[in-house]
Amino acid sequence: MRGARLAGILAMALPLLGGAGGVASADISNPVDLKAAIEQLGGQPCGNMTCVALDMPLDHDASGTAGKIKITFSVSFASEESKGILFYVVGGPGGSGVGVAEDYLGAFDERLTQNMDLVFFDQRGVGPEHGIECPAAQGIYDTADLRVEDPDGAIGAAKTFAADCVAELKSRDLLPLVATDQAIRDLELFRAAIGSPQVWIYGESYGTQFAQQYATAFPAAVKGVVIDGVVDLALSFSGYYESYTESAERILARVLESCQQVPGCREDMRGEAAQVYDQLAARLAQAPIELDFPLGDGTIAKRHLTAAMLSANAFYSLYGPDDRPVFLRALAAASRGELLPMLRLAYSTLVVDPQTEAGIADPTWFGAAYYAITCSDYAEGGEDRDANARQILAEAQAFAPRAKRLLRLFYAERLACAYWPVRGDDKRPQPFAGGDYPTLILNADTDPITPITMSYSVLDHVKNGYLVTMKGGPHVIWGRGLTCPDEIVYSLLFDGTLPEAQEQVCEQDFIGAYKPLTLTGAGDADDAFVLARALETEIAQSPEFYNWDGGDSLAIGCDHGGTVEISAAEEGTAYGFAKCAWWPGIAIDGTGIAIDEGAENIGLTLDLAVSGAHQGQITFRHNSATDAMTLNGTYDGKVVATPRPLP
Repeated sequence: MRGARLAGILAMALPLLGGAGGVASADISNPVDLKAAIEQLGGQPCGNMTCVALDMPLDHDASGTAGKIKITFSVSFASEESKGILFYVVGGPGGSGVGVAEDYLGAFDERLTQNMDLVFFDQRGVGPEHGIECPAAQGIYDTADLRVEDPDGAIGAAKTFAADCVAELKSRDLLPLVATDQAIRDLELFRAAIGSPQVWIYGESYGTQFAQQYATAFPAAVKGVVIDGVVDLALSFSGYYESYTESAERILARVLESCQQVPGCREDMRGEAAQVYDQLAARLAQAPIELDFPLGDGTIAKRHLTAAMLSANAFYSLYGPDDRPVFLRALAAASRGELLPMLRLAYSTLVVDPQTEAGIADPTWFGAAYYAITCSDYAEGGEDRDANARQILAEAQAFAPRAKRLLRLFYAERLACAYWPVRGDDKRPQPFAGGDYPTLILNADTDPITPITMSYSVLDHVKNGYLVTMKGGPHVIWGRGLTCPDEIVYSLLFDGTLPEAQEQVCEQDFIGAYKPLTLTGAGDADDAFVLARALETEIAQSPEFYNWDGGDSLAIGCDHGGTVEISAAEEGTAYGFAKCAWWPGIAIDGTGIAIDEGAENIGLTLDLAVSGAHQGQITFRHNSATDAMTLNGTYDGKVVATPRPLP
């Protein structure tokens, strides 16, 4: 019965989805019982949420029955009386809304889930059933050096990526049918299936493009729009890349300059950070640097740090205040001749397995869907793809003086789209006009991928628009625990309270906490307490460890020999050290246990045997509830205990 009812609803809604301005049937002013609607559609528990998969037309533009595609929606019902339904559109394109829903909601103030019904979804091309992904081909392309001075090599790499990626796909049939224009109609059919209520729609990053297109096509469906990290739809493909590449260049320069004002960074960096970066980039431009990379089984593999890796680390570090000092720390290590931290960071940034150098499939991210959707939404050039690619590289050469450090951003994805099998047309929509509903625009002035200028452009064209700018902030600013802008958004969603001014400014620190390099000074390791604290820092700063999913145990090689293994324990996370030398001449054996919550012994405990330049047997404890630390044992032939600091 549920299936028959849904088929009827979809059949009635289909004629209304033909183009801009389409309005679903039913009285949209009346609220609906979302829980009852989802139950009637066959909703089933999925974690702490309820999921329902609905059959949608494979091609909304085809007449008759042209096949179906199943789209999955994940719903969080308001725990108190609902004040409305919020459609939450994640970034990408390629991000799985269903896959990240619970983690995302856990980061928000509990008032959100108390007051709002929230709907996440996997748009077509994303998710376990029809996700478009090619991690192997993408891992190779993302680390390849594409140089405008070698157009044949760059074009060859882009051609190979497009061919190998498509060959890696489970199916190619969906490639012509994943444009955002198709996906917004899937969401509108879902809205029809639940009773056609008016909804709030929130989009982050690419989700802002989706939200703008949805609100333009179905204005009567919308109660309000919140867009966060905003894409200006009116920009051409080349115009978009020009805009964000220039913005990223300026932000990177600011990050490098900030090292002089950041305690720890200025002491760690041997020279000015900008000079260190440029010297390393120039060296890598000549050739990749070969490194001995320690593997988890204790052996050594020859690996290469490339210019693309350095550029990727620099760019993705710009996404938020907490990411920026992580890159500066790796750069500081490079200034001292230690390049493994930069290589480890690159593996993390590019989602590459450090043990095998193979691209890692991520159940919440479908990288090939990024290209499939982007290349379908945007296009440039004519039928001659080679001519299009050479034009892109010629534009890049002309653009190079404005992007001395991050030029790859301007052309690498465009080259891939030049050879992607399905491309859209080059027509761009009119600027987003908004409507009678409020449009709240959120952005940071230090957003590298959707620069603040795009938000200014949207604000200047939209009706009933309001802008909140976070100075020094990240890409996407809502839900990061900051009173401003969170309270502005909550007031709008819960009470309908409009911002008090059309433009408001918030502010946060541009650079997060910097963790100094450890044991860099002569005699630092003479102090057992300093050594233990240094080990704790390196565990926390290891990309392999903070990216670990908590499943199978993971062993990594320490920079100067030996290994450390991480595994799940009954109450937390266990560490096993085997001659682990994070620093030259000091080997560590022993165990550790980190307990995050729910137990009396919350925090980190290390039981260590130290050998090499120093000898000892020590126990270190850091209670994360009180932040208190203790130490006892023997070290270099002496009994050691918790230090007694002096002024």
